[in-house]
Amino acid sequence: MGLVLLAAIVLLLMQARVAHSFSRHLLHHGRASTERCLNIQHSFTTHLRNLKVFTCVGYHASICTTRHLSKGIDELDATNYKTDNSADRDMRKERLHFYLSELGVDAAALEDASFRSQTTMEGFDERFGKSAIKSYRAYVDPKPSRLEAVASEVVDIAANRFARQIDFLAKRHRSQAAEWVRHIDESQDRRTFPLILVLDNLRSAANVGSIYRSAEACGCLEILTTGITPHPNGNGSEKLAKSALGAEQILPTKHFATVRQAMEYLKEYRPNVMLVGMETTERSKLYNVIKYPGREAASSDKLIVENDCMSSPGVALFLGNEVSGVDTDIMPLLDEVVEIPMFGLKNSLVSSFLKCVACSNAIYH
Repeated sequence: MGLVLLAAIVLLLMQARVAHSFSRHLLHHGRASTERCLNIQHSFTTHLRNLKVFTCVGYHASICTTRHLSKGIDELDATNYKTDNSADRDMRKERLHFYLSELGVDAAALEDASFRSQTTMEGFDERFGKSAIKSYRAYVDPKPSRLEAVASEVVDIAANRFARQIDFLAKRHRSQAAEWVRHIDESQDRRTFPLILVLDNLRSAANVGSIYRSAEACGCLEILTTGITPHPNGNGSEKLAKSALGAEQILPTKHFATVRQAMEYLKEYRPNVMLVGMETTERSKLYNVIKYPGREAASSDKLIVENDCMSSPGVALFLGNEVSGVDTDIMPLLDEVVEIPMFGLKNSLVSSFLKCVACSNAIYH
């Protein structure tokens, strides 16, 4: 009799759990109304509670166990089964569609694409793409775990934010899908110049990522990072990659614990490069009056690099920390110190912009 009782408890508990999961699935995907889902769950929960009638004679312990299980399911309902209010959903949808229409997005078509992505085998509509459709769904029909967070936001603020995000994701998808838009140069040969960047203890990963992008576009030979500077496969690599957009995987790079170690590397493997620091000092010269070496190698494509050693003349450009600048201890070791004249009160610019100006001038000369 004990085995029969145990089997009955396990069976009905499994049924109640399946009903709970099934109703959550229906609610999340919009296949049934909230009331229908709750009715399904309540039906099986009632069956579990009725087990007490079956076990009421001589099985006091089993009755207590059944009461405990019933109470557990009631608590599960109260904590995990948060349902979305249809009026709140309609409000979110209406405001989102309003802001989408202001951005020129066909909100009705997007809603239809979202519905079809869940109910058919067509996949995601090519007009919007997967990310935009999932973002739409995340706001209009959020997961139960996200309902409280969504409900706590001001509707117009959240709807406007999601609309702008959806608009961007849809445009990005169409750009990536367009065959006539060239995101990567078809040529596999990357032209390089005898120009090396040394990043001396820069702190911003986003800033360093921008430098990598600009350096790759300018055809720099390599980038040397020192100290706390974020670098690929090291500290801050994830944030760096977001602004570098793949340039960090193309451009050769090395990291050194100190800037002096980087200078020793240059002396051994790049013996003919001019060491130029970018800093505002009393002895700084204008960046465009310096005669930079390496013009012949750059113009003739005769950049000689053998066994990782470059014998061609070139330039190593040192960029310092955003606040303190280039390390003063190495200033006397540099061949030249240059600056870009400012017309405003600030005596510095973002390092990535400075690098673009200086690299362009060095390549030109």
